[in-house]
Amino acid sequence: MTTCASSYLYQVQAFVFGDDAAAIETALAAAKGCEAAGDPYPERVLEQVRAAYAVLEVDAPEVAADFGPPAFEAPGS
Repeated sequence: MTTCASSYLYQVQAFVFGDDAAAIETALAAAKGCEAAGDPYPERVLEQVRAAYAVLEVDAPEVAADFGPPAFEAPGS
């Protein structure tokens, strides 16, 4: 099963601040909406998830290892 985008974004919140935190919060809200509706993630969400994974690899490698690199299907697939 693929890890949802919102999971990456939720986990990275503890490691980002300022404008980065605001961007993650916005992407998290969008990702949750997509997951609830079963819609594909917009590119801006995918960009934030890739950035979140890079941060997790450094600051929370156990989480990054557990989730694995982002690979997305339509939410709910």
